[in-house]
Amino acid sequence: MITRKSIAAITIICILSACLTLARPNAVQPAAQQPVLGIVSTSAEDDRQEAQADMLIEAAEQGGFDVLSMPVERTQEAQIEAIRALIAYQADVIAFTPIVESGWDSVLQEAADAAIPLITVGKSLRRTDSGLAPRYVGFDYATLAEQAARTLLQEHPPQRGILELYGTLNASDAREIARGCRLAFSRAGLSVTYSVCGDGMRARGYEILSQLQDHLDEIGYIFAHNDAMALGAVDYLREHGLTPGRDVCVCAFGGGDELMALFDAGAVQVVGRLDDAELAARAVSAAKQAIQTPAAGAQATFVSCRVLEGGAAREAG
Repeated sequence: MITRKSIAAITIICILSACLTLARPNAVQPAAQQPVLGIVSTSAEDDRQEAQADMLIEAAEQGGFDVLSMPVERTQEAQIEAIRALIAYQADVIAFTPIVESGWDSVLQEAADAAIPLITVGKSLRRTDSGLAPRYVGFDYATLAEQAARTLLQEHPPQRGILELYGTLNASDAREIARGCRLAFSRAGLSVTYSVCGDGMRARGYEILSQLQDHLDEIGYIFAHNDAMALGAVDYLREHGLTPGRDVCVCAFGGGDELMALFDAGAVQVVGRLDDAELAARAVSAAKQAIQTPAAGAQATFVSCRVLEGGAAREAG
């Protein structure tokens, strides 16, 4: 029986075929065809995420791949459907940034059965008993977060409490950033006063501070897991007569153009800067290796990152 889901999948596959044909109008000889890299592009939370996706596509095209980019909403279900469509199309390798780190076993098995390697970029999956785990290309968030938190505490001695703007629940980057920050806090004899999930969204960063408006005098530090939530927090502080950097110190992880403008202006004191250009280049290299040695199994490639404070950069790691 043909269902709405099957019709949608067939439609996606037809669109993918058309896109690939249009992308390579002169590709007549099969031997001359370039490998196909399917990229699941998820709706971005901020300008850094948008730039990250563009860098990956550009690096893949320059690296000799035909790219099939599938934009989807920020849900695990949408990402899984896109991966399944790329499997059905028989892409040579598939790259995606998982919204959450669990719940992927079925689609991982489907990719393994089709002998199509998967690569997670920027966020990893939790290992399961199935033994199925894709290659990971990303950052050592825990080390970066520990160093960033330690730097902020050293440069701006502890005063009042800590607000953590937590990223997406069950996401690997949020878990590791929280772990690294807490290591630094513990060694300084501190603990998180408030930890609220902002799901990586700018609007939530603003809303959380609004919800805590009666407790802002207790908060001396804001640790935001990404650019978007930091931007929302700074928006709120400025609109309500508080000065970031004087009344509250802000630390964020990412480093897009808008956040770096705030850093240069002194509104953000510490940035855990993630190198998205290197991330894209390493992901493309991993895609090539995955095609050449598909049986290599799960491998992790860590990309460089830095802690920026007051114009100074420190390598993390």
